[in-house]
Amino acid sequence: MLNKKLGWIALLAGVAAGQVWAGTITSYSIGDVLVCFRKGGVDMVVDAGPLSTLTNTTVNQRIPINEYTGTQLAKVGTNGVSWSAFTWTSDNTLYVSEARSDLNTEVAPWQRKSGAAQSYTVARMETIPPGALDELNANVYPVSSSTAVVEDDDSHDPPYNQNYVNGVSVSYHDALAGSSGGNFNQTFVGNPENTTLANFTTSGQVIRSDFFQLIPATGTGYGYQAGKWLGYFELSTNGAMTYVAYPTTTPAVSSVSYNGTAAVINYTTGLYGTYTLLESADLTAPISTWTTVATLSTGDTATHTYTDTTSDNNRFYIISAQ
Repeated sequence: MLNKKLGWIALLAGVAAGQVWAGTITSYSIGDVLVCFRKGGVDMVVDAGPLSTLTNTTVNQRIPINEYTGTQLAKVGTNGVSWSAFTWTSDNTLYVSEARSDLNTEVAPWQRKSGAAQSYTVARMETIPPGALDELNANVYPVSSSTAVVEDDDSHDPPYNQNYVNGVSVSYHDALAGSSGGNFNQTFVGNPENTTLANFTTSGQVIRSDFFQLIPATGTGYGYQAGKWLGYFELSTNGAMTYVAYPTTTPAVSSVSYNGTAAVINYTTGLYGTYTLLESADLTAPISTWTTVATLSTGDTATHTYTDTTSDNNRFYIISAQ
């Protein structure tokens, strides 16, 4: 009888870091990703550049959001600050963040709505860049720049902030809250914000928000069609933000059972990337010398099964991911 042994699990993913962003509040274009912060009546609106920089990327690519500085964020605050990331396209497709409750677990995706329903959210979002531009032109916070504007909230009650043009431009806070108190004036399916702890800067723990594409749904039951996961935004305790594109889920061999020469391997992979099952009879051999057994199923986080036939008395398995 074969003595099948479960080897360690390795994630061998290529990681690239870089940035090819272009976009400003002064020349905002539809599809530029907005990263917005708010706390205590002060907001910051960041034009983080075109959506294509997030979507035309490789698996696990890390993209720093360099369009704001620590000095600018300090005007709003890093502890106890709420933030979100979002944009839209001309067909009412939404791209919206959603906070993770567990750092390493993707949240359930936002649900897609009809194009007509999502257009109301677009109408709220599109008032934010002109509002930021109004505050930039008024030089309310000299620390502001063409890519990151620190602004005061607007108000639905007198005295109004005269820097905003009624019906055309508002602050991030007021576009999000509206008269209904949140979720882009309750036009969106949920809360896009993540909020840092009061001691976030000394906590030693980053926070993450997943990023979803919501193409307008069609047909009956469109309210139950899930959005597509694209990656996640990660805010570090020093205030720096990074976007991780198409992250692979850590692969795992959950069990190996055997019958004669057949090893039945239960495993999980992830939504993106290429996962390869490797084997070796020698646990100490360099991984570069391990033999490829199969390319594994991907596209979900479900448990799959692969049967490997071998005459080895000992065989170790790992999964690599790219």
